[in-house]
Amino acid sequence: MPEDVIVVEQIRWQGVNECDFPVTPINYHFQPARFYLLTSEQPEPKDKLLRLVGLLEEPKSGEVLLEGRQVTGLDPEELAEIRNRKFGFLFSSPFLLPAFTVLENVAMPLFKIAQVDARQAKTTTELVLSLVGIMPLVDMPARQLSLLDQHLTALARAVVHYPRLLIVQDLGMNLTPDEASILVQATARIPGRLGTTVIATAAPEFDFAGWDVALEIDANGIKESQPER
Repeated sequence: MPEDVIVVEQIRWQGVNECDFPVTPINYHFQPARFYLLTSEQPEPKDKLLRLVGLLEEPKSGEVLLEGRQVTGLDPEELAEIRNRKFGFLFSSPFLLPAFTVLENVAMPLFKIAQVDARQAKTTTELVLSLVGIMPLVDMPARQLSLLDQHLTALARAVVHYPRLLIVQDLGMNLTPDEASILVQATARIPGRLGTTVIATAAPEFDFAGWDVALEIDANGIKESQPER
């Protein structure tokens, strides 16, 4: 059985009114190459868990283990290095460099993180651009892209270094339902093609398919469900 990518053990965090949330601590094992959707009635629980598994915050109590190694309590510089090497992030805004082309935006992590040469970076970047479906836009400046293509470019940039985990915030935010579906389909290809585990929240107004496991978080902990195939 494949090793869990990230594990949360007895996790609680500070909730509203300075109460610990959830009442029942969260325990969960995230497996390789799966697409997890985090849900909750209010935005805080799913957003908080997303930040915890993305190593952007630490829990008030409990532990987070990445590939079997405890990462709670590490100093900020070490956590930043782990995030750079092991994680990709797709935020609700694309944050592209407008004057750079699609190729240049996407290839940037390969020079900063993987430190590959220009030829290898170009080959790897083109493979990922084909995977997310924007290879025809390779030479277009980011400022000329539609909002959907900006998000697809940001997705390609987030996975170009083949991270173990992809953390996705508010998938589909500010997109039309048809555009959001295209972005979801591209994201759903990542686990099978790259072996990356995807952990995502979705835009509040958007109900989509394509995930492998949904995790609903409430005061009683976490509940797992899987889509009907």
